Amino acid sequence: MARKLRHMPYPHALYEISTRTLHARFLLKPSKKINDLVLGIIGRALALHPGIRLYLFKVVSNHYHAIVSAENSMDLSAFMCHINGNIAKEAGRLHQWREKFWSRRFSQIRIMDHRSLLKLTRYIISHGCKENLVSSPEKWPGVGCERALTTGESMQGVWFDRSAFYEAERKGEKVHPQDFTKCYPVPLTPLPFLAAKTETQQQTYYRHLIKEITAETYERLANKNQQVLGVAAVLAQDPHSCPRKIKKSPAPPCHASTAARRKSYRRSYQMFVAAYRWAAMKLRQGDRNVQFPENCFPPPLAFSLPVSGAPPPV
Repeated sequence: MARKLRHMPYPHALYEISTRTLHARFLLKPSKKINDLVLGIIGRALALHPGIRLYLFKVVSNHYHAIVSAENSMDLSAFMCHINGNIAKEAGRLHQWREKFWSRRFSQIRIMDHRSLLKLTRYIISHGCKENLVSSPEKWPGVGCERALTTGESMQGVWFDRSAFYEAERKGEKVHPQDFTKCYPVPLTPLPFLAAKTETQQQTYYRHLIKEITAETYERLANKNQQVLGVAAVLAQDPHSCPRKIKKSPAPPCHASTAARRKSYRRSYQMFVAAYRWAAMKLRQGDRNVQFPENCFPPPLAFSLPVSGAPPPV
C-alpha cells in the first residue's frame, strides 16, 4: 500500500504528530537521562527550525504526541527527522537497542476546528492517567509540558554533540563529554484559542483542565476498585519489554467535530492528490517544468545512465 501523501493546505495549519516505538516497547521509559536527551533534541530541533511552532507535547514510555504547525511541509519533515532520528540513536544507545526503533514514520493528522483542538488537548495531557499509570498528569515522571503550562516554568534539555566529540577524539585531543554538551530551551507557543489571553489566564485554564482530569481519574478508579500502577513501577519497567495488549485502531483522516468538516477535508485532500498525480505523470513523461501543488514532495526522478559520448546530466 502506498504511503499517504503529506498535505499542508496553508502555512501553520495545526497538526497532531505522533510516533510509536517498535512493538510499543518501553524504549522511552522515563529517567533523568532519557528526559534530558529528549528535551535537548526537541530544543535543538526548534532552534534549527525557527518556522516550527510547538504548542503541546507528551512523551510516554512507548510513544509521544504533539501539536505543531510549520511554515511548509519540508520544514516540518526536517524537524521531525531531526527529532526521531536523534531519539532513535541516543535512546537506542542508552538501552543497548540495536534494532529498528520506531514502528513506522510519524503520523500527521490535521486539526480542523476549535472543538477538536480542545478535545485533543485534553487527550494529550491525560496520558499517564488514562492508562492508569499515575493519578494526575503532573505526577507523570517523563517528559511533558504540564508544569510549564501551569506555572510558566521554563523547560530545557541537554544536547550532546557526539559528532564533534568523536572528531576531537580522532584528532587525539584530550576531551571530556561535558565540553560537548549544550542546554537548549524548549519554548511553547500558546494554542490559538489562548493566544489572546494573559499568561495568568492561560495557566489558570490548564490548572483547571488538569484538576478535572485528576478528578475523573480518581472517580474511574474508585468505580472499578482499581489502583494506578504508580511512579515506582513505571520507572522499574524493562525498556525492552512491551505491554500485553497494544491498542490498534486506524488513525482518523483528520480531527473534526462535524461530518461537514470531515467531508470538506476529504474533498480538499482528494483534489490535492489528483493534482499531485497529474503532475507526477507529466514529470515521468519528461516535463521537467511541471508545477506540483504547494507544500508537497515531488517524486524523485528515475536513475538513468548517460548516453555514450554525451556529457553527464547536471
